[in-house]
Amino acid sequence: MKKLFILFLLLLTCSCKTNTSTSLSSSIDYSINMDTNFEINDCLNDGNNQKAKVIVLLGQSNASGCTYNNYLEMNTSKEEYERYQNGFDNVLINYSIDNRSYTTNGEFKKVDLTCGVKEGRFGPELGMSDVLSKEFKDETIFILKFTMSGYSLNHHWLNNYERFDIYNACLIFLETYLDYLISKNYDINLDAICFMQGESDTTEYKASRYYNNLIKFTNYLRSDLDKYNDDEIYFIDAGISDSPYCEPSYPDINKAKKDFSKLSPYNIYFPTIENGLTTMNEPYENPDLGHYDSLSMIRLGELFGEHLINIYK
Repeated sequence: MKKLFILFLLLLTCSCKTNTSTSLSSSIDYSINMDTNFEINDCLNDGNNQKAKVIVLLGQSNASGCTYNNYLEMNTSKEEYERYQNGFDNVLINYSIDNRSYTTNGEFKKVDLTCGVKEGRFGPELGMSDVLSKEFKDETIFILKFTMSGYSLNHHWLNNYERFDIYNACLIFLETYLDYLISKNYDINLDAICFMQGESDTTEYKASRYYNNLIKFTNYLRSDLDKYNDDEIYFIDAGISDSPYCEPSYPDINKAKKDFSKLSPYNIYFPTIENGLTTMNEPYENPDLGHYDSLSMIRLGELFGEHLINIYK
């Protein structure tokens, strides 16, 4: 009888701990005062009804672009680096990074080495643009990049599976500049959303909800942006790294992403670990373990670009 009583107390204690954890999580205010003053810098000529591809890039810091330009210069040839430095005239980007801390001020500018979180940093748009500009050299491609470094899908983009502060600001950003492109007489189609996010969801609790959050998130995006697409919007989702910052649940996040991709041919997943992308080497003296090394960041963008080419073909 005494053993049964002790077992009952243990079960009660575990139950209380679980409920307390859930209760604490639900009682925290995760709201963010998002700046949605997305101005329009009327920099484009009339599109004359030409067709243009539109790609959206969303996520957290590895999408924002925290990788160092100087290490890219060290690890590439002079010709390669100059190509990145000069940029890609037919791939234009408009971005809002970290609650408008870094923006193009409402302008569409060519993708080059200046599209990261600060001077001297770059993101996946560089490798992506390199691949796309070669494949579609006679076409205009627009990238809309909206990122929030260090924020979770579970608490900040969504909250209790509902649209929340980052999502709502992102939608205003996208609609503002998609409508601007239409007003400039571009025949646009929102083809795909590229997603590089998940590192901030690697606690066990958030990871356990990631699969359902992805379902809700993509359903919201496809529903809210449906008017900009003729068929269905592809969702291209990159796996996260096995960096110490992604412990303990990076395998669960990547499994959720992979499982989600199986729900529809319009959901695409590719791994970063198995593709050899690293976060452990740069800067040499004190590696930034949370962010991809220079050649890995280029490869991340190329992988997005290669999947986009497959979609268009």
